[in-house]
Amino acid sequence: MVIDESSRRLARHMFRVGVGLVEHLDADCRALARAALDRPCAETIRDLLDAGRGKAWLPSVIDALAQVGIAAAEDVIGPGDDMPDEIAAAIEQQLGGE
Repeated sequence: MVIDESSRRLARHMFRVGVGLVEHLDADCRALARAALDRPCAETIRDLLDAGRGKAWLPSVIDALAQVGIAAAEDVIGPGDDMPDEIAAAIEQQLGGE
């Protein structure tokens, strides 16, 4: 399944608004926010999240990233049973299964 354009657009805009506010309001994290906007990848986003610990804007950025994850969820995590049997068994055991 490919992410539908409306979900992609919503996620992209939420990310740009959330991180754009960081760039505008937090001089200490401005460069990290700009890097995440210019090159949104695991490295730049993780750097921004690390810098956001304890900052008022962090929940907004996390909410925006959650929207990105929701938009891509079907493509990234499901459906599929490509999990190794030993991992599936460990999870089942943790959940109280046999």
